[in-house]
Amino acid sequence: MKKKNYRSYQLALVGLLLLLQYSCVICPATTTAKRNQIPRKLKDSYVTKAEDLCPKDLIDTNAIYYECDDPAIYDSPKCYFMRFFADGKLYASTGLDSLNNEVANNMVNGFAGYYLIKDGELIIKTYTYAYCGYYIIEWAKVFEDRIVVYKAKTYFSSRPDYYPDISNSEEVNRVYYKLDVGELYSQPDW
Repeated sequence: MKKKNYRSYQLALVGLLLLLQYSCVICPATTTAKRNQIPRKLKDSYVTKAEDLCPKDLIDTNAIYYECDDPAIYDSPKCYFMRFFADGKLYASTGLDSLNNEVANNMVNGFAGYYLIKDGELIIKTYTYAYCGYYIIEWAKVFEDRIVVYKAKTYFSSRPDYYPDISNSEEVNRVYYKLDVGELYSQPDW
């Protein structure tokens, strides 16, 4: 009888180890051809048509918006950029050593997202694949040469069309400067 219980514990342990090993398989994300992580069900009803993006001239879709780490704080500072598309999609990069036309058009290993301009305010929604995926909502003001993100909220939700209220978000202060890097020809693969 003791041998039987020992055997069932062994099977349970092996099952648990297999589940842990393949736990990212059950996460609600998929990888695009350019290795960008998107939710398996990236159906976002928040922005679906280009005509919903009013006013259209508020965001320059022919430029990127970037921020860089402070070299006084970081030994090897990185730069990050966002690229906005006319259909409401956006690409947010991971840390890069340099910003140029090639990296702006490659759009690999980054974060998929959407944006909306409502009452002169920019609302950004990106998806990150860490911890089996979560969304980040950011509220920003758009100026001629920069975007200032002033509020942010992180949330885990199985509803991709859910947007949290700005009232329970945290205050941030990130400035993304507009940069013309030449012709931007590539399109998002999600």
